[in-house]
Amino acid sequence: MPQLQSLLWNTIIYDSETSSQNIDTILRSRFSEEDLREKTLDDLHDPYLLAGMRESVARIKKARDENERVIVFWDYDVDGATSTAILIHLLKKLEFDVSYRLPHRVHDGYGMKNKFIDELAPLGVSLIITVDCGTKDIEVIDYAKQHGIDVIVTDHHAVPDIVPESAIALINPKRPDCDYPFSGLSWAGVAYKLMMALAREYMDDTEYKRYLQESIDIAAIGTVADCMVLTWENRLIVTEWLKQLKRSRSKWIRRLIEDKMHEDLDADVFGFLIGPRLNAAGRMDTPYKAVNLLLNNGDTLDQTLIDIEMLNEKRKLLTGEFVDRALESIDSSDNILIYDCPDIEHGIIGIVAGRITEKYYKPSIVLIDEWDKLVASCRSPDYFSIVDTLEKYKDLFLSFGGHKQAAGFSISKEKFPEFRKQILSDINTQDFSVYKKQIQVDSCVKLDQIGFRLIESMQRYKPYGLGNPKPLFIIEDFTPDSISFLWKGRDHLKFENRYGFKIFWFWMGEYFDVLKKTKSFHLVFDISEDHRNGNRGIMMKVVDIVL
Repeated sequence: MPQLQSLLWNTIIYDSETSSQNIDTILRSRFSEEDLREKTLDDLHDPYLLAGMRESVARIKKARDENERVIVFWDYDVDGATSTAILIHLLKKLEFDVSYRLPHRVHDGYGMKNKFIDELAPLGVSLIITVDCGTKDIEVIDYAKQHGIDVIVTDHHAVPDIVPESAIALINPKRPDCDYPFSGLSWAGVAYKLMMALAREYMDDTEYKRYLQESIDIAAIGTVADCMVLTWENRLIVTEWLKQLKRSRSKWIRRLIEDKMHEDLDADVFGFLIGPRLNAAGRMDTPYKAVNLLLNNGDTLDQTLIDIEMLNEKRKLLTGEFVDRALESIDSSDNILIYDCPDIEHGIIGIVAGRITEKYYKPSIVLIDEWDKLVASCRSPDYFSIVDTLEKYKDLFLSFGGHKQAAGFSISKEKFPEFRKQILSDINTQDFSVYKKQIQVDSCVKLDQIGFRLIESMQRYKPYGLGNPKPLFIIEDFTPDSISFLWKGRDHLKFENRYGFKIFWFWMGEYFDVLKKTKSFHLVFDISEDHRNGNRGIMMKVVDIVL
């Protein structure tokens, strides 16, 4: 099996025997027959199979019967925003006295805190439904109980050993005592399940089915943006959304895709198109704007879209600026890359850390100065658990938490030099040179084998995303007719070829001189159908090149 080193220092792997097979055969091997069976929303599992669902629905119905005030409390990222929108839309439709509250990324940090209970209790709130937070907020939920506020927690992450016993219920498909058949739901997927259970209580069968279909868009956006594996229910939710995407009832979605109608729209496209825009609100301003967009089809939609777009552009500009500064500042020979910058925006430290890790395939830590402490966002490649590493230094932290590839902590300024010295000393003794990012190629083809029949075969196995990546192809010894820059500037490359395919390598203009001197090279790429200018064509997007 060939293993080639690429221009981007990736390891390109493909099996010459397997990759010569028909692409339909290759893609079919990814799935079971059950996965490939045609399904509708009627095939979704009964939401009452989730432990805690009956208790939750009973308590929420009581709130409506007694006209109690309900608050949906959520985090500031896209998974919390989509989950909140799903619940708020239904509860308002059912005439609940409901609103939503969220922490500010900078001023409040993550999760519920006693100060929110002190704020909500005098306003007559008697029920809080959490999304994207709550499982670890045991003391706060106890505090809420003391102030006459019940709490329902919804979650989808691994369940800790200690859970909030004073909560009315914890809905989580990963609960050890839960018999739910699919544990991979996103937070929006869990919210969609709670919505299903509630809607069934108040709607007849016809209205219920119509409402499930109308609500699928936000559940799908949350599933894709939260980077969930596209199997079983996740796959079904996203597939149903893509079927109706171009005729969506959501005005804001239609506005976002109006200049993308010519493209082969898939889950990965919308992970890039919608997720970052919703996240930009919470990163650069207030996440209320993200929920307002998800809920808003009215007179203020235009202004909301303008605000979101401006925040997203600001995020992109600042991210580019600080990534450049970080790459100039860090010592790339270290095994863990640390960037301490007092004036970086709080909302982009995770993005900058992710870009550093993506470039060097090493764990990274980016820190921002917050008065008497430093706050860090950490990212790591799949071979390294950043949260397990931070566990070793927990006595130095004011707080910390996270997952294998994404974590965060806060630390006093006085203790940071000691932490930096310790972690560099420990990790630099390890040999990370053996780890290379691997790119698995599905099929080795010749240029004359690429055509619409190939694309039609690929269409049968959509949606592509996490767990079902878009197939990658390799052309060995590709000889372009010419190489030029695409559009103005020197950012993107275009490869002319005798078949007239559009072959682009985006953001890799720096390799122009190297490639111009090379007669032929191996081309790794994906394929999509292109309808620009009203003509049906094929676009090949280069992923990497092997000289």
